[in-house]
Amino acid sequence: MGLEENVLTPQQDEYITWLCTAPSAREPATKGAFAASIGVNPKTLHTWANKKVFKDEWQSRVDALQGSPERSQRLLDALYDKAVGGDTRAAQLYLQATNRMAPPTINVKSETHIAELSDKDLEELISAVASQEKASRQLRVV
Repeated sequence: MGLEENVLTPQQDEYITWLCTAPSAREPATKGAFAASIGVNPKTLHTWANKKVFKDEWQSRVDALQGSPERSQRLLDALYDKAVGGDTRAAQLYLQATNRMAPPTINVKSETHIAELSDKDLEELISAVASQEKASRQLRVV
């Protein structure tokens, strides 16, 4: 293994920085566009990401960003306080970070293949699941 394989190039360093940026804040927004912006083939990004030196540096930066559990808890507490104060963006971030924004997964089991269900059967199934969901969330129709 040559010395150059143990050192990141400026482009690789820039790619790691891009990867460590929140997806909503990445410029450019896609891997393909990022590859074009630094003048490499998108497959090159994949090749880089599979190299040990790249993975190690990427993990190191992710660990540094995440910080200690105490620091993460302080951040969540600050987001919560801002959210309670009316900051909708902070509320959204808090809910995403605590996995409360995604709807729960609903498993539907049926002995009948889906292609064999009639429209009426599907409507009844959807209605039943919606009723269960409404009851579990204690939603009120206003």
